[in-house]
Amino acid sequence: MPPWVTRQWHVLRGLKPATARIYRAHHLALRAYSQTSDGDDRDGTLKLSTANSAIIIPSSIVGTTPEDLIKHITPVEKKHLTRDRFAVFLVTPSFAPWLLDDSAFVHKALRQAYGEWFSLAKQPYTRVHALCAVVDKLPAPRTLPSLDDITSLEKEARDRAKQPPVGETGLEGIAYATLCFSDSIPSSSEPPADQAAITFVASKTSEDSAGYFSDTLRLPLANTVFQTGTPSTMIYSTWEKSKDAVDFTLKAKQQVTHHGIMIHTGAPGTKQTSALTVPLIPLTTPRQVEASMGNILRRITGPDGNSVVASQELEKVVPQFYSARGESAQATMAWALVMSKETLEPILAATNSILGRLSEDASKGSAAADAELWENLWKKHPTAFNDLVANALAAGARLHRVLSGGGGWGKKAGLLSLDPVATAQDNNSTEGSMFDGPGDLSFALQQVARDGDFIQFFISPSSGTQGGSADDIEKLKGLENLDNKWSWELGTIPSTADALPAGSWQHDAATPKETFVLRHSFGALTEAGMMISRQFKLDPNESFSLIGGSKVDVPFSRFSAVTTGLEEGIHEEAVCDPVEQA
Repeated sequence: MPPWVTRQWHVLRGLKPATARIYRAHHLALRAYSQTSDGDDRDGTLKLSTANSAIIIPSSIVGTTPEDLIKHITPVEKKHLTRDRFAVFLVTPSFAPWLLDDSAFVHKALRQAYGEWFSLAKQPYTRVHALCAVVDKLPAPRTLPSLDDITSLEKEARDRAKQPPVGETGLEGIAYATLCFSDSIPSSSEPPADQAAITFVASKTSEDSAGYFSDTLRLPLANTVFQTGTPSTMIYSTWEKSKDAVDFTLKAKQQVTHHGIMIHTGAPGTKQTSALTVPLIPLTTPRQVEASMGNILRRITGPDGNSVVASQELEKVVPQFYSARGESAQATMAWALVMSKETLEPILAATNSILGRLSEDASKGSAAADAELWENLWKKHPTAFNDLVANALAAGARLHRVLSGGGGWGKKAGLLSLDPVATAQDNNSTEGSMFDGPGDLSFALQQVARDGDFIQFFISPSSGTQGGSADDIEKLKGLENLDNKWSWELGTIPSTADALPAGSWQHDAATPKETFVLRHSFGALTEAGMMISRQFKLDPNESFSLIGGSKVDVPFSRFSAVTTGLEEGIHEEAVCDPVEQA
């Protein structure tokens, strides 16, 4: 078995491709993920439009109690009490048992978050909602540059797309955010517990008649069989405070396996800036698919224009990649980017740019010259990460892990098995809304690549050595004192199924007790890979239509987002839809 073949992973439920009509009619929807949405274009100093949120990291989980972390939750301001009545709490597996006892965590956390209710002269009736879920790890947010103007922020987004957080395997702790009730998106159907996920919805509006965009990121929850006895843990509860009461009482509670959260509502006077980074290095240029069936790739057009078995070039270039880097051959992971003929040209141009050659010279260069260009790319230190894959996904391409292939005899010789793409029924749960809900994602496999499509192979370089506890702690101390950070961080990390948790510095009882509070940040990291999809509509009264989606399970991929506005232009009263009627 070739060294680049890895074990198969369970397929995440995904999203069906756009219809040809939507795809061809609305090219404006194919905007890069690393971008700034339309909004107020006036010059001036920017201000972060942040939620009441934080990522709270204990230096050691040994002996940590709920109270140790809950006390760092910032109470909702009095002026926002009637607005921000949806609280989200994400915890890592070490703290999952806390969610089994309402009195141990969620009740105390709500008392802390909404403590201002009990200081009002008049004690009105109120109702709040809590979503508690267990995720694999939490991110340490990246810092932002000076917010002097939108241009510097846009440059930061482009740079971030080429600077993946390689080596950052995530942290144990809790993350919380208090949001508008309208930011809660219940699911119209419940997937099985072993496919439980939480969906984050980043909606963008356009003021130049280009239409309305909605990007969603679906993150699988952590496996909690050994912590809570269930494959996943996510609980939605409603709490009430009667008039003149001095505490919340539980009104309703249910275990759920899917829920959505809106992370940007397109408020007047604000812009959302986002970045997507996928740490892959190209191994080949795009090759035309000649024969495939299901998720099996049979034949492609080789570098010389002749038909070859699918695995031939990949088996050749993987050892060359490691040789160029001065590394010994090793088991690794490879991915295939599948694209249509319509999206080939910009991806091919981007590949040529990464190699440092002009597009018109691509067909004229000798094999030796091409080999030198590839070797120069592969051996660069630090690794020359790029935004090719992120931009290709925004243009409708799909990413598939190479599961197995190569070798074999007879009819099976040279075949490649790709991670099957999953599809979903485009069901809308709320007609006319900015986002029509996560929808009913019913599972079905489809053809991965059709004859005439193009395929390009990529590799994920070794992440190298991760920093020790001293480095991590100093980094967290520095982040605590910085105001400008990416507000939302969602991403992927390598699987720790075969790792010993005790190896982490947070599991060391000897680590000095400290708590790091990274305010105005929120996010989660998954070991199972995330599903990214994009929806589009021309008119605000229409329903969204799916235009594309892909599974991204490359370790250390990251989606980051932040909302900004001019200091005098952010209208807090308009950030949410009308509040829930009590």
